[in-house]
Amino acid sequence: MKKQLLTVFAALTVGAVMAQTPSPSWSISQNAAFTNTSVGARFLDALDANVVWVAGYDGFAPRRNYNWVSHTTNGGTTFTSGVVFASTVNPSIGDTNNYLLANLEGIDANTAWVSAYTRVGPNFSTAQPGGGVIYRTTNGGASWSNMTATGMFTSSTSFADFVTFLTPSVGVVVGDPVNGGFEIWRTNNGGLSWTSVPSANIPSPLSGSEYAIVDLYTKQGTSNIWFGTNQGRIFYSNNSGQTWSVSSVAASTSTILEIAFNSPLNGVAYAFGSAFEMYNTTNGGVTWNQIASPSASVGTNDIAGVPGTNYFVSVGAGTNNQIVSYSTDNGVTWTDYGSTGIQYLCVDFPDNTVGWAGSFSDNTNPSVGGIWKYSGSAITSTALPSSAFAIAPNLCLSGPNVTVAPTNSSTGSPAPTYSWSASPAGVAFSSNTASTPVLTFTAGNTYTITLTCTNSTGTNTSSQVITVQACSLPSVSFNTSTTTVCNNVAMTTSNSSTGGAPAPSYSWIATPSSGVTFSPSSIANNPSIKVSAPGTYTIQLIGTNSQGSVSSTQVVTVNNCAPAPNFSFPFTSISTTFDHCRPVDTLRTINNTAIVNGANSYTWTIQPTSGVQILGPTATNLTAKISNAVITVYTVTLKASNLSGTASAVQTVSVELKNCTGIAQNNLSELLSVYPNPAKDVINVTLPSGLDAYTIKLVNVLGSVAHEEKVTANNKDVVSINVANKPKGVYFLTVEANREKVTRKIIIE
Repeated sequence: MKKQLLTVFAALTVGAVMAQTPSPSWSISQNAAFTNTSVGARFLDALDANVVWVAGYDGFAPRRNYNWVSHTTNGGTTFTSGVVFASTVNPSIGDTNNYLLANLEGIDANTAWVSAYTRVGPNFSTAQPGGGVIYRTTNGGASWSNMTATGMFTSSTSFADFVTFLTPSVGVVVGDPVNGGFEIWRTNNGGLSWTSVPSANIPSPLSGSEYAIVDLYTKQGTSNIWFGTNQGRIFYSNNSGQTWSVSSVAASTSTILEIAFNSPLNGVAYAFGSAFEMYNTTNGGVTWNQIASPSASVGTNDIAGVPGTNYFVSVGAGTNNQIVSYSTDNGVTWTDYGSTGIQYLCVDFPDNTVGWAGSFSDNTNPSVGGIWKYSGSAITSTALPSSAFAIAPNLCLSGPNVTVAPTNSSTGSPAPTYSWSASPAGVAFSSNTASTPVLTFTAGNTYTITLTCTNSTGTNTSSQVITVQACSLPSVSFNTSTTTVCNNVAMTTSNSSTGGAPAPSYSWIATPSSGVTFSPSSIANNPSIKVSAPGTYTIQLIGTNSQGSVSSTQVVTVNNCAPAPNFSFPFTSISTTFDHCRPVDTLRTINNTAIVNGANSYTWTIQPTSGVQILGPTATNLTAKISNAVITVYTVTLKASNLSGTASAVQTVSVELKNCTGIAQNNLSELLSVYPNPAKDVINVTLPSGLDAYTIKLVNVLGSVAHEEKVTANNKDVVSINVANKPKGVYFLTVEANREKVTRKIIIE
């Protein structure tokens, strides 16, 4: 779940310009190549003496959403910046409408990962975000790909907190609780596929409102990882995230803010309840001890352990905490490196010789400052060894045996000795005590390789799992739900591929690719596919493992299924009488539009609009009341829409204007006869024959109905109306049939 930007103690904005005096141990100023002024370093990950990745934010408006990322491959001499989520509208800023970065972690000079949670709402401060994605770059940040697994962060309570890799192959993604358990995923193949960690392997949340914090995690070696929560607890795993334990560090009303370890056993944590709190551990986080009265020299913004030493380095950015300092006694006491006026936001050390601290770039010149590099001498001390190694997670047994040599990145002072072991038996080591022995496997199995590192200060171990098997390419095949589909209508896929050792990963490609979307992604096992433009497309499924790639294709025809609207009138023109005799007529249509892709939606319009009342503009057919005595031609438009598109049809209709006292211009006017007039006892109405029905109505000058009846002309040609008992005066007799209406002025004496 989202926490405050940086920490509750961070200087979120640049503030007033102050005189800056760097520490002699932090005297190298570098610039991350962000194009805006006063960009602060939100996340910083130093991989080695050359490669550093950093994410930036706007120091003048820290709650704005940016996804700026930069990295260096030459120790910070030059940086290359870019954005994670591209935008054609604002390329330098990127897409800020959908995701907010939760963390950034580098793998090497070309590869890095980010997690991001979904932005909801117009303002960062009032948004209630959720869900999330993970993205990867393999070209130094020039472009980023969505690597989110099917099922990851799909629940309404999901929230992406961080992604991390313990080796280039083994990674872990942590999110907030879903259905009563933390959402945690693992990969063994560099993120090509992910597996959800069973909830039985993760302690339950302390309450329904406990959640993890974005970017609040740390790792040691290839096995150990920790993350904190908003209820004072720290979760930890010593087997690369396969199983988890939890420790109660602070009160449940406190939030863990920072965690750092300089060895698998020694760590320091920050928390905040009603005040700043510090804790340390000497047993890998199983138990924690509160540090009473934390030193005023500790930086409260971020903390990092220095690998292979007993040093921790802290940085601060608050008004009274602009400091970079170090501790050699597990966080109990701190020594100020001696700088003034510099706001330090984050810090990281890849080894004991080099480190970086993020700050703000200059507030007038974006190419000046923003990163401080450690310039002191190598940090040396007696320290517990860290046990860390990397080994291929899968090996192919294609002959009588197969060999592999692990990469040993363990540290310690003095340098540790090594002891290698394997379980079950059946693994031969060229030397069990070598730094990097050669391992020989003669039988297929799943093996646990363990490295024990020992020096005068103690011992640490780490383990990794390796699968040895007879390898083979997968058999790749699939079907789509249809081979003929409408544009913009999703079709499903069914991946029926089998075999393959090690287990393959899958990716989907469409040719041509423009306008084709795979949901949830092109690396999902069974994505749905939607194509925006008609045409013939080749869908390709590629299965890949260590033995190579195999593909299968299927051709799909995409038709244009947008509606072709068509309508008519039950007549070619309408007649309406405009004077004091209720000048209103009704216009109706007949919708002849064919249904080709599910239900169509319809919208009707009439121009001009004066004197027009549309009854149901989105109905299948149009009904409109027309009461304008001047306009003689109207344009009627039908717009039809479905999933495949929208189209319109236009027709004109003529209105014949008449007047109650004018010359008869139709059959009813010509043939209708009313007599006598004036009348005393009876009014006779002669009706034309051959019409279905008439409505006869007699009203006085006040509009009151004196007589009304309906008759059929075939049954009665002359209708007599008794007016002997009617008051003397002027009346109006109206006769209506179909779309004709005639009114006569009658005088009763």
